[in-house]
Amino acid sequence: MSFKVTIPVSMDPRTDADLLDWLKKQENRSAAVREAIRAYLRDQVVTAGDVLQAVEDLRRDIESRTIAAGPAGEVVEREEIDPQVAAAQAALDGLEF
Repeated sequence: MSFKVTIPVSMDPRTDADLLDWLKKQENRSAAVREAIRAYLRDQVVTAGDVLQAVEDLRRDIESRTIAAGPAGEVVEREEIDPQVAAAQAALDGLEF
């Protein structure tokens, strides 16, 4: 005996009209929705924007720290950022995708 899970989905006829029209045309709606979800999951890719956001998050995390471990685990104050590195970071911050 097969066990199935039913997941109700609600749609707004105004904002989801394209989806409702597509569903009406499907011979097997459940199969069509499963295939559409699987295709979406297969096509997931990491974009340059995702990478830049991760780098920005990491930069903020690093900048929020005031101390760091030095050689042999001794605690040292964080050094100033090299002006060229700061300029490169500022240029990256200004990129729009």
